[in-house]
Amino acid sequence: MESRSMELLDHIYWKQKREFALPSDRYESWVVFAVEEGIFRYEIGEHAGEAGFADLVVCPPGIPFVRETVTPLTFHYIQFAGDGGSPLPSGLLHLNDTKRLVSNYAYLRQLAEDSSPEARAWKSHLVADLWQLYHMESREAAGLRKFTEDALMAEAAAAISAQAWEPLSLLDTARNLGLSPVQLTRRFREAFGETPSSYLKSLRLAKARTLLKDSELTLAQIAERCGYENGFYLSRVFTKTSGMSPAEYRKRHRV
Repeated sequence: MESRSMELLDHIYWKQKREFALPSDRYESWVVFAVEEGIFRYEIGEHAGEAGFADLVVCPPGIPFVRETVTPLTFHYIQFAGDGGSPLPSGLLHLNDTKRLVSNYAYLRQLAEDSSPEARAWKSHLVADLWQLYHMESREAAGLRKFTEDALMAEAAAAISAQAWEPLSLLDTARNLGLSPVQLTRRFREAFGETPSSYLKSLRLAKARTLLKDSELTLAQIAERCGYENGFYLSRVFTKTSGMSPAEYRKRHRV
């Protein structure tokens, strides 16, 4: 994690918002919509999709933030300034540790109407904890990456990891690296001991296992967050790889 400071500029708690007053807006500083309940569609530059519980949608300064509620939306509007940039990438981020997240949201709700210096300090601490949580989970996911002296294959692994939760074409990945799919597969296997597709699958299933253990999301919702087309396909891949169904895995790993 890069060492960057951030300053909380504003926090507003919105409950059951049925529609946005403006379908699109631009902000002079960084903005995050942290969703507690409901779903909304968003478009921020090249990033577009739907966001729900445990999702953070991050919009940089000066970029149009297009949004539309799908269901009544309860969320935290967070505006902040970063020193030399943002501690978060733009677009959709998902947090897996929902217990810690729910606790932070509960405290933010309690402090929402309190404008005292003490309350502002506590809100800054809670918002910073969201950033820390995201970076800790990102570091854990990065642990799946393997070292290689092949700089191009390190770039390939980073590209796959960055897009693992979205529909990803390994053909496009190969083209972007100036390779054919066969060349990418052969060189990636030489560098890491596995194919690009198996590496992508390991990233997605690792996240699926975390969400099965630590969230109440449905299989369809987990599939969407892990880059799979639907819950049926995720279940088939998961069962074939793990030797048990997602439902059985969730049952075994619940205390």
